[in-house]
Amino acid sequence: MDDVASAGPAFPFLELPRELRDQIYNNVFAIPDERGDRALRIERRHLKYFEPSASAILLLLHHECLLLNRQVCREALETLFKKHVVFFSCGPYILKQLLTRIETHNGPPKQWLKWIKRMEFDWVTFPNLKAYPPERSDGRDEWWWEQDGEDVYVDNVRGAQYDGHYDEHDYDEHDYEDGYYDDNLYGAEDSTLYPSWPQQGYSTTEEPDPGPVNDFLGLANHYPFATAVPQQEIMAAHDVDTKLDLLVSMEVTPLFDYLCTSTFALLSSLTIPLYFISKPSRQNRHATRPDATLPTKIRYWVQICVHALLMLHDPATALTEVRVKYMPWDVWASMDPSDDLHRMVEKGIWFLDTEDREDERSGEGEAFRAVWNALREKHGLCNGDERMGLCANVRFLKWAGDLGKWRVGDELEVVFTNG
Repeated sequence: MDDVASAGPAFPFLELPRELRDQIYNNVFAIPDERGDRALRIERRHLKYFEPSASAILLLLHHECLLLNRQVCREALETLFKKHVVFFSCGPYILKQLLTRIETHNGPPKQWLKWIKRMEFDWVTFPNLKAYPPERSDGRDEWWWEQDGEDVYVDNVRGAQYDGHYDEHDYDEHDYEDGYYDDNLYGAEDSTLYPSWPQQGYSTTEEPDPGPVNDFLGLANHYPFATAVPQQEIMAAHDVDTKLDLLVSMEVTPLFDYLCTSTFALLSSLTIPLYFISKPSRQNRHATRPDATLPTKIRYWVQICVHALLMLHDPATALTEVRVKYMPWDVWASMDPSDDLHRMVEKGIWFLDTEDREDERSGEGEAFRAVWNALREKHGLCNGDERMGLCANVRFLKWAGDLGKWRVGDELEVVFTNG
C-alpha cells in the first residue's frame, strides 16, 4: 500500500486526445498474446449470463487489461473491431448465438458488429461426435466420468496390436471410449444453451453388440493382424461421418448464412486453420479407412474452408480474402510430414489432374484435395481444372522454435482472393 501511495496520482489517460488514446489501444491489441489457445476459448456456459456491453465483449474475447471503465471499454472495442483481427475460439453455434445476442440488443451493441472487418476462427474444445447431438438431461460434466467407478484400459482404445504412435489429437472415432460429448472444459448443463436437433434417426446411445450366436471359441473379436479393422469400428466410423454432416448442416451453414447478411457488411477477411498429418498416420488411416484419411476435426475444418470459399465467391458479400493457416496436426506431423511444404509453395495447392501426370504428389495436400472434392460433389464447382476463378498466394513460414499458440513446426500461409 505504501508503494501505491508513493507512486503519485494516476495518469489522466482520458484527458489525452482521442487520437492518442486510439493509438494506445492499437499498440495494446498489436502485442502478441503469449497465452495458449485454450486460455482464449469461449465456452457455451459463458452465454448463460451474457448481456451485451463493451466490457462484457472485451472480457469474453480475453482483453481483460482494458476493463478500466465504460468509456475506455467502448473506445477499445471500437478500435478492435475496426482495425484488428477479432479472434473467436468456439464452436459455430456458440459463435452465432454470441453475435446474435449482440445484434438483437436494443442499444449501441446493435451497431458494433457492423464495424468488424476481420475475423479468425478456432475451436480447441472440439467434441466427440460419436455422442452428437448431445444428451444434456443428465447434467453430466467432465468429472462424472472420473467418478463412475469404471476402469478404462488403454489397449482397448487403440488395440494392443496397434503399431503406430498414439496421436493424441486425432479427435475421431478412435479417441473416446465413452459416449460422452462436450465442447467445454467446464460443465454447461443448461439445455437452452444447445440448439434443437432433429432427434429422429440420431440416437445418442449405443446398444451393446451381443456378438455372433455360434461363436463358441470367442474368435469373433480376435484380430491377429495390426491392420485388421473390427466391423463395429467401421460402423462407428460411418456414424461419425453422419454426425459430422449433421454438425455442418445444423451449425456451420447457419453461421455462414448469418455472416453473409448486411450485419457484416464490412467483413472483408476470414482466417481459419487447416492441418496436415504425419506420413505414418496417413499410411495407417489410408490402409484402414481409405474413404477418410483425415481425422474428423480436420474434416470439420475442411467444411469451414468450403463455406468460407463459397462466401468469398459470392459477389453479394464484402469478403475479399480467406486466409488459411496450414499447420502440422501434431509434433509427429512436424517431424515426418505427409506434405512437402516447399513443393506446395512452388506448385500450388490446386492439385489439378493436368499438373501431376507423374503422380509425384500422391498423398500430398489431403486437406486441400478434400476442399476441392467437397466443392465439386456438393456444390457443382471446381470441376476438372476449374477452381472458381480463385487466386492463391502461398507462403512458407519457418518455425522459429517457439511453442506459443501450440505451434509445433513449419507452416504455410495461403491467402485466397477472387481472380
